[in-house]
Amino acid sequence: MHWLADHNRSEFLACPELIRFEYAKRDNGFEPTLLIKGSTLLLKYAVLGRPMHLAFCRFEGRLLCALKICDDGDDGGILWSIVEREQELNAIRGVAFGSPLTVFLFNEIAVNVTWNSIPISGQTHELANWATSVQTGPLDHNLIGAKVHRLLERLHRDVESDGKWITIAIGGHTDWKPIYNHFITNAGSSSLIDLFDPDEGKQQEQIGVWLTDNLHPLGVHYSPQIPKGNGTRELTDILLSYEFGSILLESKALSVLSRDRMPDRTKLKADVSGHIAKAFAQLRGGIRKIRASVEVTGRTGERIDVERTQPPHAIVLIPDLDLVDDPTAYGTDFIKDFMEKTGGGFPHLLDISELLRVVQAAEMISKQGSTTTPMMAFDYYLMERFKKAVDAGTLKLEVLLRFVNDPNA
Repeated sequence: MHWLADHNRSEFLACPELIRFEYAKRDNGFEPTLLIKGSTLLLKYAVLGRPMHLAFCRFEGRLLCALKICDDGDDGGILWSIVEREQELNAIRGVAFGSPLTVFLFNEIAVNVTWNSIPISGQTHELANWATSVQTGPLDHNLIGAKVHRLLERLHRDVESDGKWITIAIGGHTDWKPIYNHFITNAGSSSLIDLFDPDEGKQQEQIGVWLTDNLHPLGVHYSPQIPKGNGTRELTDILLSYEFGSILLESKALSVLSRDRMPDRTKLKADVSGHIAKAFAQLRGGIRKIRASVEVTGRTGERIDVERTQPPHAIVLIPDLDLVDDPTAYGTDFIKDFMEKTGGGFPHLLDISELLRVVQAAEMISKQGSTTTPMMAFDYYLMERFKKAVDAGTLKLEVLLRFVNDPNA
């Protein structure tokens, strides 16, 4: 596993997608290292051998680094950063002179899930010269975003021949080495993150557990059960309950690793639409069971105390909100219908990055006071976010928390 320095871990948690170079010390000396943080969905395309290109461009006396991962046929998303430290330039000079590049992939919650050593073919002396002549130092990426995006658009159109960019192909590799990460929950169970697990739905559920477990002293209830015939069936994927309310989370992942043919984003958008509809139907059914005072138990049979009087929050967790093709499908009429059928339940549509933001906001709010628990803050922030959704007329939205004394607000 590649452990992040404190400044990098904070940065990686704050940014949904990011790349950073490091010049890491190994047994045989220093070697160029690339850290990539992206959605679990995007990382799957990388490990399946989709084309990837590193690209470099001079920008206002600095060096702009970009990575294009073709997750949509020949098209794809671009992650970028501006070099801020001399160690990054050392790594880039190593790449320019043909040194192998060690690559570590991190998911949405900054967990290192796999790595690989990728050979670099040829040398790029022009890139080495750039890495010697540019400035370094801290930089607010938000202030330069618009200018950078114009450059990225040129890269997006033609990754091979744009004269402003130097590009290096690093994709096509499928021999990635898995890293198994275990999280011990507050309830004492072990939760595993494994990017290569063929049960891709379970893996997204585990990320949900990792994110929400510390909100409650007793942790989350993973796969709580209700009676069915002589046995039981699942109430929902993840349940949180405390004295002031309950939260049900239904996770819907997209299978990519097990398909014979890698899907493009058009196919994924069609798939996620059906998954969302099914998830909200399951949440409506789960809320009805809670309202009917049906007993809820853990997977080992222990009884779970569930708050049943307050309208619950109902979260559908998907891999990527950008896959929601029609935001109006989850608009005002949908919200009203869901609330009417659940006795006032509050629907939410989140991806993993947005769930992370909500959990981080709850932790920040809790720290502002002496009596507000993380669960209370989580409940409160979901409510405030729901109000924003009502005002926007759609459940598809992203919300950032800013305090009034925040200089960046």
